[in-house]
Amino acid sequence: MWILLISILIALGAAFFIHRFSSSNNAGSGESDIREVPADCCGAHEICEKEGIGNVTQGEAIYFNDEELDQFRGKAPDQYTASDKEQFREVLFTMHPHEVQEWLQSLMKRGVKLPPDVREEALNIIKEFRSEAATKAS
Repeated sequence: MWILLISILIALGAAFFIHRFSSSNNAGSGESDIREVPADCCGAHEICEKEGIGNVTQGEAIYFNDEELDQFRGKAPDQYTASDKEQFREVLFTMHPHEVQEWLQSLMKRGVKLPPDVREEALNIIKEFRSEAATKAS
C-alpha cells in the first residue's frame, strides 16, 4: 500500500516538474540553455556562481535523512538505473524547496553525483523557489 502511494506521489511530482520545465524553458525563444558544467559540479553550478558560494566542498556534509545515497559515491551520472534514480527522487520530493540547494551541496561534499534528469528537477525546484521568493519580496 505504501509503496503504491509513494510511487504515485513520485510520478505526480515528476509529471509536474516535466510540465513546468517544458512550459517555461525558453518558450518561443529558439535558444538553448545548455552549458558545459564541470563533472564535479553539484548540479547547482549556475546557482553557485550567482550566489558566490564558491567552494562548496568546505565544511561538513549535512544529511537530509538520505544516508542511503552514499552507496552511489563515485558513480558516474550516466550509470544510474531507474531504481537508483527513484531513490534520489524520493529524497528530493520529500524535502522543502528551501533545502534543495543545500542538499545538492551536501551530495557534492559526499562525492555523490545526481542522475542528469534528477539534477534538472532539483534545479527547477531551486529556480521556482527563488522566483517565488523574489516575487514576495517585491
